[in-house]
Amino acid sequence: MDDFKSFGEHIIREKKKISDRAIAFLYFHTVIERKPVTIRQLATDFVIVGLPRPNITILQRIMTNDKRTFKCNGKLLLRSDRIRGVEIDLNLTPIKSQTKPPIKVAEKRRKDNNQFIDDSRIAELKKIKTKKFDFSRLNQMLKELNDAFVAENWISVILLVRSIIDHVPPIFTCKNFSEIANNYKGAKSFKDSMSHLDKSSRKIADSYLHIQIRKKEVLPNRTQVNFSNDIDVLLAEIIRIF
Repeated sequence: MDDFKSFGEHIIREKKKISDRAIAFLYFHTVIERKPVTIRQLATDFVIVGLPRPNITILQRIMTNDKRTFKCNGKLLLRSDRIRGVEIDLNLTPIKSQTKPPIKVAEKRRKDNNQFIDDSRIAELKKIKTKKFDFSRLNQMLKELNDAFVAENWISVILLVRSIIDHVPPIFTCKNFSEIANNYKGAKSFKDSMSHLDKSSRKIADSYLHIQIRKKEVLPNRTQVNFSNDIDVLLAEIIRIF
């Protein structure tokens, strides 16, 4: 609490806008504490540092419309690729020197390729213009997949992978994904990747979708759910045929 108060005192001296202060508080929770927070918690942060509590509805609109944030399970986080920009915009260099261990962790996360789907691939998909299919749901699932991966929500990641492979078969004039893996006339490397997606990712997803609570569980990790290479091959083929 004392660390947050000193952080907040720095922010209220430097920044006067509610939006800047709210983003700064979200930065603290994302980078220093490494946890998502609710809009109500952000509103409480204003009170903690001696400011009036902002209107919840207004604060929610501000944070939801800010492209530097994303929502995960009803809570907010700062996007990992926007952290450095926030540090520059809000003059957070003095805070870094006071919080070296957490910042080092954050810097490592930024240096790593901490996305499931590359931004350039998503941009290519968004450029597709066709009246045959509406890609908006696919694009949203990819966005949520990246968000879940950054937030280390591994069960959400594998379930979204399953949803994506169940969603795309009509693009390949197939009834289901198994038909893509077995019958689509693509390159051998493509078919190998699709077979891996169909057999491995589906079984892993099923283990979290359909198995009921047991006396002992083992939770998934990054390695188990990371089918990013195969998903990228799938998306590249969708881009190629359009």
